Amino acid sequence: MQEQIDALLKGLKTFGIPVFEDDLAEDEEVGFEKNKYNFFIYETGDMVKSDDKKSINQDVIVYYYSENQDDLDEKTVDIISALSDVKMLTLERTQKQRLRRKDTDSYVDRIVFIYTRRIVIQGCVGL
Repeated sequence: MQEQIDALLKGLKTFGIPVFEDDLAEDEEVGFEKNKYNFFIYETGDMVKSDDKKSINQDVIVYYYSENQDDLDEKTVDIISALSDVKMLTLERTQKQRLRRKDTDSYVDRIVFIYTRRIVIQGCVGL
């Protein structure tokens, strides 16, 4: 399981921007408020049993926050490509969102990448 996360992180780090797990702490967000937002957050979701009884599936969500960049479609394809070698990680879909900065007239783009990862369970009975 950790190998998948390590491979995911390796792919995301190729973009040279910060990567956070689960969320962005308030003290970390302050630096982005002064400059522009440009980072990743990833999180893992609930686990669901698989029909084959030898594995389980888990959602893995990657959020890409971007401000003042016009090439979002190209970036989206680049991110998908960077994560394409992660074993047993399948892209389900992406979502484009536009978020308004608190108390301002400016916006931050967020691309949501929704993946499913397969986790093989060895010797598991009763799944």
